[in-house]
Amino acid sequence: MWSCKSSEHGNEKGISKTRKSIKIDKFEYLKNGDTLSYTEVRFYRVHHTAFYSQKVMFDKFGKWDQMIFYDYERGDLLLWKDLKLFEDDATRYTIAALGEETIETLYASFMAFDEKGNDLLKDTLYQEKLIPYFHRLIKSGNYHNRTFFDVYDKEVKANKLTKSTTH
Repeated sequence: MWSCKSSEHGNEKGISKTRKSIKIDKFEYLKNGDTLSYTEVRFYRVHHTAFYSQKVMFDKFGKWDQMIFYDYERGDLLLWKDLKLFEDDATRYTIAALGEETIETLYASFMAFDEKGNDLLKDTLYQEKLIPYFHRLIKSGNYHNRTFFDVYDKEVKANKLTKSTTH
């Protein structure tokens, strides 16, 4: 069973070895006047950055397929599409990674979808498979490799320049 403990701040050693620093929650997104609700798994006690889920995905799979601006506190949602995560599973996953960093909280999070757009983290069977996978990604991540941050910053600057010149 995964914890529903509320927010906690990061520590020097990265993610805690306990599952108390993991929370399953709802991610809500307003699109064209409709509120869309998805399941996200949040990892508290990450390496001092809400970008850590995005960084470890970048380190493993390369540059994201799509960047969606969410808001100023949570930043951009990055999507990796058509991923094969497990040898024994034919599912092609879309993984969304984002996080939140405020005075009150710091976490990095993931959402997972199949090729039909189904919210896989709603399903206990997928939770039992995906949460340990994401946990291992975070635990094994190399915080000192800064390539993700360079690529991300360049993309954000390019997007801001494009938006400012088209308005």
